[in-house]
Amino acid sequence: MAFTNAGGKFFICATPQPTDLTVAAFAALLWVEVKNIGSLPESGTSTNIVSYPTLDTDVTQKAKGISNAGDSTLELARDALDPGQVALRTAAATKFYYAFKRELTDAPDATHTNTVFYNRGVISGPIHNGGRNEDFILETFNLGYVQKEVVVNPTTI
Repeated sequence: MAFTNAGGKFFICATPQPTDLTVAAFAALLWVEVKNIGSLPESGTSTNIVSYPTLDTDVTQKAKGISNAGDSTLELARDALDPGQVALRTAAATKFYYAFKRELTDAPDATHTNTVFYNRGVISGPIHNGGRNEDFILETFNLGYVQKEVVVNPTTI
């Protein structure tokens, strides 16, 4: 069965997280939901493919190189009093690493949890988008992940 992103949620831990976290460490954090998000940020690790042609072979040698935990943008309709947005703005003013959680609404039935994606990284912004008279006031934040994404698939409750 396929699902949509409708009902998905995004959270930030307002306390800096200076080291890589395990699933248990992520789950134990105090999370603040960020409201008014128009689109959940993309995430995932990309690994470079390195190659080297040698004179003694007719096929280039290839291997995996360094991985990049990823970068994404988070756009939201500004709410100056939303606790999650306040936490984002506060974190963006620092140079520290913060934990992020994205939760889908894809539980296969009432006896399972949803998929959860955990990341950790820096945040910058907000960028204040312009607009026309009937546009929402938007802010965009940039997320730079520094730890490979941790995915927790649906489990039985």
